[in-house]
Amino acid sequence: MYLKKIRVILDNKVFYRKWRPFDFDNVVGQNHITSTLKRAILSKRIAHAYLFTGPRGVGKTSTARILAKALNSEINDDGNPVIESETSKAIDEGRYLDLVEIDAASNRRIDDVRDLLDSVQIQPTLGKFKIYIIDEVHMLTPEAFNALLKTLEEPPPNIVFILATTDSHKIPDTIKSRCQRFDFRRLSDDDVIDRLIEICDSENIETEQEVLEIIARISWGSLRDAESLLEQLHISYGVNNQEIKEEQAREFLGLGNFEICLSLASCIINKKSSEALKIINLEYNKGTNLNSIYQGLLETLRNSLLIKAGILEQENLEKYSDEFRSSISKTSLEKILEILTIFSKIKIHESEKLLNFEIAIIESIIDKKTIYETKITSSTISKKPEQPEVQNTISSEDNSQEKYDSSSAESKVTNFRKEKSGDEIKWDDVIYQTRRTKNRQFNISALLRNVETPIVTNNKIKLKFKSNAIKKHFMDEMEDPRSKNALKLAINKSYGSELDLQISSPKEEKSQSDSAEEKETSSSIKKALSMGGKIINNKTSEDINE
Repeated sequence: MYLKKIRVILDNKVFYRKWRPFDFDNVVGQNHITSTLKRAILSKRIAHAYLFTGPRGVGKTSTARILAKALNSEINDDGNPVIESETSKAIDEGRYLDLVEIDAASNRRIDDVRDLLDSVQIQPTLGKFKIYIIDEVHMLTPEAFNALLKTLEEPPPNIVFILATTDSHKIPDTIKSRCQRFDFRRLSDDDVIDRLIEICDSENIETEQEVLEIIARISWGSLRDAESLLEQLHISYGVNNQEIKEEQAREFLGLGNFEICLSLASCIINKKSSEALKIINLEYNKGTNLNSIYQGLLETLRNSLLIKAGILEQENLEKYSDEFRSSISKTSLEKILEILTIFSKIKIHESEKLLNFEIAIIESIIDKKTIYETKITSSTISKKPEQPEVQNTISSEDNSQEKYDSSSAESKVTNFRKEKSGDEIKWDDVIYQTRRTKNRQFNISALLRNVETPIVTNNKIKLKFKSNAIKKHFMDEMEDPRSKNALKLAINKSYGSELDLQISSPKEEKSQSDSAEEKETSSSIKKALSMGGKIINNKTSEDINE
């Protein structure tokens, strides 16, 4: 009865003040805190200082006031204050002398804290405890915190401090260690919706269920924000008991039309850039607020991410068509995350919002790999050697040379894109496995990078080094058994069998080629002599050149 009476008294107040909880049981979503406080009150285990921390609008200050009631008024068997007692009424109406509320944001200096400490010495006049609620306590200056420290550690008897803050990390550890800390949680959407339904029933507000769901999502767990949004929608669209529609709520909250946002998201996910650009330009020409389209698109993309992850609630899942859900199932989670990241970073300014929107659409549709290859092509072609200028004349040879350079650059890009062969992949694996093998002076992996990709023939693998010096370093390193075994193990693992090593360098390859030519020449001379030929001059080609 008293609750109805007090609601009538507060009828001209805004919803979040009118529907402030009056006992622990009416605090929404903080059962882990209210149950502990009730047990502490029943067992008379009262701390001299409490720290209430958590997001905005989740009940910190309201719980502090309820605790002040429970400490100074009569209590029920479950630890709740008797809300019809004179003390509770006085606290609800803001006229209780032993409850002092201070806003630390506007009373943050050391002089303000000193005034507070002077009043602390005065014992309670009406109740058993004198309660000091310091809201936004993190706003106090360091000097003010230091002044408060000693009194907070050893307060006078029957004095209780309740510190409330949204930023506990800004409070000195010396202060936090002297308080009993309670962390308030962000409210779930279900908790917020349940309270909004209760308000709608009491205030005779007609609304679609989707409107309450949108409000709960927009408020991000802040019941105060949700109650304020409901009241604004009621004032705007709910007069004369008219029902508040989802379209009205989306328009008021700047979320955009659901069907348009869904079509735009579908075009982006299915990589239909022309249709997506057509939708956004059509809405812009109509005069639609692009901020509302942007917010609605973000909401749709976020839900797409949840659908792909399989965690979207069934009620919300039914809003999306089978075609849209099928498109999401064919798109990777990484791609949806990439699209959402691109749009979450853009800024919708008044002067360039359409351009930014269009750029974001194109960036989210075009594959990053394609962009990367395009950059390589342009940069490679732009780095071709410049031809010397010939004044007043351009020959056909210059034109042909330019075409040759361009085709050469394009061929380099093509080679860059070419996939590695099986032998190259196996050899890269050998290099990777030996990346930490160094037992003498040189790292084996670094030396093997200077080997032409070997090809296995007749159960042998031939390592052709680019220079004799590198080959010498390699042979020195191979004298250590540990290095030799590590290389054999890497080759066996990559190629799947034991292979014999053949080591060579370009100089040795050349000498082997020359000796082969000499053998071929000598065999030809012998054949000529057997056929009756005579040697006229036995000089070599080098001698002839002399």
